[in-house]
Amino acid sequence: MSTRTTTRTLGWLIGLLLLVCWNLQAEVKATLTKTDSSQASTSIREPNTAIDPTPLSLTAIVGVPFKKTMPLLVPLDSLLSYDLTGLPANGLRIELGRPPGIQGIPLTSGVVNLTLVNNTVLRSAWRPIIITVIDAPLPPPLSLTAIVGVPFQKTMPLLVPLDSLLSYDLTGLPANGLRIELGRPPGIQGIPITSGVVNLTLVNNTVLRSAWRPIIITVIDAPPVPPLNLTATVGVPFQQTLPYLVPVDSLLSLWVTGLPANGLNFAPSSPPAIQGIPLTSGVMNLTLVNNTVLRSAWRPIVITVNPSATSFAITGVNLISCQTISANQRLLTFNPQYVGTTGQPIIFTVYQQLPLTSQPGPYSLNLDSSNPIITLIAQQNGVLTSYNYQWLAACNNSTPNRPPTTTGIPPQTAQPGQAYQLSLANYFTDPDGNPLTYIVSGLPSTLNLTGVIISGTPSGTGSFPISVTAVDPSGLFVATSFQLTVNGTTPPTQPFALVSVTTNGCQNLGGNQWQVTFTPQYTGLTGEPIVLAMTNGTITTQAGPYSQTLSTNEPLLTLIAQQGNTTSAYNYFWLAACTGGARQGASEVSNGLQVKVFGNPIQSQQVDVEISGVMGSWVEVTVMDLQGRSHHQQRLEWPSDGERISLPVGQGAGMHLVQVRTKGQVQTVKLIKSR
Repeated sequence: MSTRTTTRTLGWLIGLLLLVCWNLQAEVKATLTKTDSSQASTSIREPNTAIDPTPLSLTAIVGVPFKKTMPLLVPLDSLLSYDLTGLPANGLRIELGRPPGIQGIPLTSGVVNLTLVNNTVLRSAWRPIIITVIDAPLPPPLSLTAIVGVPFQKTMPLLVPLDSLLSYDLTGLPANGLRIELGRPPGIQGIPITSGVVNLTLVNNTVLRSAWRPIIITVIDAPPVPPLNLTATVGVPFQQTLPYLVPVDSLLSLWVTGLPANGLNFAPSSPPAIQGIPLTSGVMNLTLVNNTVLRSAWRPIVITVNPSATSFAITGVNLISCQTISANQRLLTFNPQYVGTTGQPIIFTVYQQLPLTSQPGPYSLNLDSSNPIITLIAQQNGVLTSYNYQWLAACNNSTPNRPPTTTGIPPQTAQPGQAYQLSLANYFTDPDGNPLTYIVSGLPSTLNLTGVIISGTPSGTGSFPISVTAVDPSGLFVATSFQLTVNGTTPPTQPFALVSVTTNGCQNLGGNQWQVTFTPQYTGLTGEPIVLAMTNGTITTQAGPYSQTLSTNEPLLTLIAQQGNTTSAYNYFWLAACTGGARQGASEVSNGLQVKVFGNPIQSQQVDVEISGVMGSWVEVTVMDLQGRSHHQQRLEWPSDGERISLPVGQGAGMHLVQVRTKGQVQTVKLIKSR
């Protein structure tokens, strides 16, 4: 083939290929154009949308948290968007999430018409939603009962799940002594003041949670409290422990209204008590009150005080003269009248007016008319007696009713198994002709008093001291005693004596008042009861130790003890015992408290004191003389141990005391000032 022919053939082939390529490009363009046109026409005439004509019907309750997850109307896509047309409304809102939801607290009843729309690129759908909101049913009330004056406390229920943001409220409180106490759970507490009905509403509310419940508290009057009936005797030591009317609490406050009176006082100890020596017979109406935060209670107390049954007694006063010194001052001269005297010395005193004396009367006192009553106290053979003398009335009035008199009852003997009888009318008379009532104590169990006759048949042997008191209609009385011996039993021969006193504890109450605890020491004990009398007016048959509040103005306390017919006295220098046990310049240790004085004896006007054994508490330091008079006192917070402080010392050479007191501990150290 020639070169020319070959070249022509090749040109035809190239041209054919170009024609085919051009035709293919034209077909592709036409196809693409037709496809795009078809798609555009479809988006206008036939949309790709899913429609659910059935509404989603939901129900909610006014005030109750509502939450409902919404369906996905198209497949889940990261670009999917949600919308609820019509929200927020009526307390509800849309909560976007995967999946979305409706939540909130409906405010009012009615119908909420919404539309859920899901829309994104190439995907779109919607669905109608109907929420019917109904009124909440009224919850049943919580009915409670309380009592006027009685502490009330009631834990409230949690109406919604516990949440750290939960808030509580009780509409209607505080009222009638009650209040809400916020806590987990909350509560109502207090002391109702008046009876009636208290209508409240408990509300629990926080984010997405809310609920309420009515509460009705019916407060009723407290039932009457039965009185505590007690009996005492004039001149006889009395002590009665009182009940705790509410649980013991460190903040508990106790008192007895009506005391001190008639020689009795209230001792706020643990447990509390009424104690003292009744002065006159009669009925005492008192009230025990216990009160502190959220706790309060009371109880009436009736004490019937009978006339004295002691053998030796002061029955009256012979007024010799009553001289007017000034408008308010009288000079009184008098002689006490006794019964049951034995010829032994009589120790006599007038409380806070006349020191102890064994000299016979008459006695003279300068008295103020603002204090119209004085208390006479006498002791013979270990028997103590007291008498309240209305001296101002005696100065102004005529002769009063006279007390009964007695000739005394001689010793009596009886035999076991044989009948015994004694008429008391043979030994007592009333100068005014009044009938007498008799009180007898100490009889054997087989003997009894009927009217004026003591009778019965002794069943065993023994020696019995018996006291008899005769009382006239006005309450005046006379008393005596006698010894009844069955089968000649002789009394014990071992001597009885009060030989010493052990000091158990001393506490400075402030100023010149001290709380002293001590125990008498005896010899010759026989097992018979011991009557212990103190010159501060206390008489008791209780066993020690004894606790007394004493004044440094009277550093000596005389104790008089009687066992059977034997009496013994002892002078107790309590102030020296409380202050003399501290070593000079050394520390006294008790429960950790240590006190150390530097430079003792001291020559300057100040002294350094180191206090240890106390941390994180208060310390009270007092500088005083031996009579308890305070020169300096201060109270300090004590955060660390072993601290020193400088204290001023009183003027003049001699003995001084440094007392350190903290919670539950007290120590006293002597100082010697040389100049």
